[in-house]
Amino acid sequence: MNKDVSEKAQRTLHRMRGKAKAIVNDHDELKKLLEKTQKKLENAQKDDSLMEKLVEYLKLISRMLGNYLSGKYNETPWQTIIMLIAGLLYFVAPLDAIPDFIPIGGWLDDATVLVWLGNCFKEDIANYKVWEKANFSN
Repeated sequence: MNKDVSEKAQRTLHRMRGKAKAIVNDHDELKKLLEKTQKKLENAQKDDSLMEKLVEYLKLISRMLGNYLSGKYNETPWQTIIMLIAGLLYFVAPLDAIPDFIPIGGWLDDATVLVWLGNCFKEDIANYKVWEKANFSN
């Protein structure tokens, strides 16, 4: 994959990719994942040490996948959807490469994987942001 992400994180993300393929077309499971992500985000916002940009990025990805789930937005390639779902699965997993209960390291690990995915799919994410602005701006 990429040297910016540890081998253990890569293996875990690869497992999550397999799970993502299993739930990408299962609206109930995808909805549950988005709910778990929202719950973890709410808890994360209470942690002042967590970077605000990470929380905003996760909210963006959650909205993107939510709009994909509802059928409002289907311009993102399937492979991107799979990898973003895998990233959320990695994020909500309590025991990933570095468990979240380990101070700083657990969140840093999640952030590293999510930033890497964001960089890999930045064009698709940018396209979604344009669509979102055009469709939901006041």
